[in-house]
Amino acid sequence: MKIQDLQKDSQYTVQQDFTDFYHNQFAYGERLTFVESHFLPYHGGYTILFKEKTLYLQEEENSNILDALGEYLQCTRE
Repeated sequence: MKIQDLQKDSQYTVQQDFTDFYHNQFAYGERLTFVESHFLPYHGGYTILFKEKTLYLQEEENSNILDALGEYLQCTRE
């Protein structure tokens, strides 16, 4: 799964603990409802807005999460 695959108003469950670029914690089992995402090309960063919180990922620093997003977030409702 890629960021572009996230669907508005769908719920995603965190599949494993991880930390984003700004050290925000995402815990196993946490549920997030996707709103929208933005890409900042100058900084190579993604801002992913969920109703519950915001996820910040940077292409170089967080490549492990970006390359395997489906291992971190799983859709639980369409």
